[in-house]
Amino acid sequence: MKKSLKNKISVFVVLVLIFSFSVILFGCKNNQIKSQSKNLTNYSLNLTYDDSTKTLNGKQTVDYQNNLDTTLNKLEFHLYPNAFRKDAKFRPVSTANYNKAYPNGFSEGWIDISLVSVNGVNKEVLVAGSDNNMLVVNLDEELFPLDRVQVELEYNIKVPNCLHRFGYGDNTYNFGNFYPIVSVYENGKFREDNYGANGDPFYSEMSNYNVQLTYDNDFVLASSGEQIDTTESEGKKTTKMTANVVRDFAFVLSKDFSVISKKAGKTTVFYYYFDDATSTKSLQAGVDSINTFNDLFGEYPYSTFSVVKADFIHGGMEYPNLVYIASDIEKYEDYLNVIVHETAHQWWYNLVGSNACDNAWQDEGLTEFSTLMFYRYNEGYNVNIQDSLNASLSSYLLFTDICQSVYGKVDSRMARNVNDFSGDMEYVYMTYVKGVLFFDSLEDLIGEKAFLKGLKQYFNQNEYKIASVDDMISSFELVSKRNLESFFDSWLQGKVILQNYK
Repeated sequence: MKKSLKNKISVFVVLVLIFSFSVILFGCKNNQIKSQSKNLTNYSLNLTYDDSTKTLNGKQTVDYQNNLDTTLNKLEFHLYPNAFRKDAKFRPVSTANYNKAYPNGFSEGWIDISLVSVNGVNKEVLVAGSDNNMLVVNLDEELFPLDRVQVELEYNIKVPNCLHRFGYGDNTYNFGNFYPIVSVYENGKFREDNYGANGDPFYSEMSNYNVQLTYDNDFVLASSGEQIDTTESEGKKTTKMTANVVRDFAFVLSKDFSVISKKAGKTTVFYYYFDDATSTKSLQAGVDSINTFNDLFGEYPYSTFSVVKADFIHGGMEYPNLVYIASDIEKYEDYLNVIVHETAHQWWYNLVGSNACDNAWQDEGLTEFSTLMFYRYNEGYNVNIQDSLNASLSSYLLFTDICQSVYGKVDSRMARNVNDFSGDMEYVYMTYVKGVLFFDSLEDLIGEKAFLKGLKQYFNQNEYKIASVDDMISSFELVSKRNLESFFDSWLQGKVILQNYK
């Protein structure tokens, strides 16, 4: 009797300690987010969506902090919706995907800036860039390091009938890359990359977001961050959202959404869907992904994560705390695979950023290999990793053989700007397919244990930052105690001969 009571007390104490430790760990992560948010740029967006005209009206305040080591006399903002204009020079939809993206024929989208104000003083609206893709805001005074400036914008956005990151289909209205966002400043200038059809031709710094959205009350809203309050009045909903220390903000509206949720540690995972008889299993894939990557790489510090089924021409798309999963994926196994892949991007894109314009392999290749790592630790999904790698190698070699026979040459460089790829196909094979083969080869070279340790080192050293290729190399060199520059160079510059691989 006494022994049994003593055992129960011991078990109770252990459970209390485990619970307390978990609370402390998550509290530390919350404190880390709070600490990181203090010195970031703050975006405040007041948005109203009018479904009758398919327009989004916005009033936006950007409290910009100069975290650079140089003074600035201007800011530049990307105007991504202008890539959907009828006269755009660089289009986000390739010729091969045109009919799929525009099922009802071409539909135009754009953003019209009506007001620019700097610290309360109205300024000229100066739209620039090679394709009306940049807003230049000149400052009256130099902005020194760690100083702040407040920029106010007003605009009207036309949403196209296009199954893309930004656009609408039969079921969902997708709002990704829709608002003016400050460009990354590097090498003495702001990036002015065009929004082309290859890959994800954008990246951004961590910022804080406070967003208010008004929309028809028959819509259901999925969004980045937390939805902290929703009110209804005269057939409209107004939702307030907050997302701190994230690289972007996105939301999706639908009249068809059902929503279910489940906890993954301290994170609530939501699944927004329509026409999914296996919704519980789809949600579980998101939960399993968060739990697995928490263990493998480092803890996901946010309270929410949303998996959103969407009308979208590509398999999926990642945003902070929210991912699109294309509704037209035919095989359910592929649908689950996309959920895992896009969830991995919460680590390799959001928490650890990289230059997706010049080195898309750095997040896409690593995310693709992280997806295979997920299956290594989740055997219930019945994916044979070696079979997947063999298939990737075979398809890559077939692609290069065809290129050689048709064009007489193959450009197998991984490290190049997304707009330098000849098209979707070459981009996919050199970024995703060759990317996953590259990281598998790196793991073979330094060993599974050192590889995983290197990923954790890479995550810990670059969380909330934009990591360079050198940052990645140094992380793996540190744990493996090997010089890996020539190894990376051989793959990235297309020197490696893959016929001898494995």
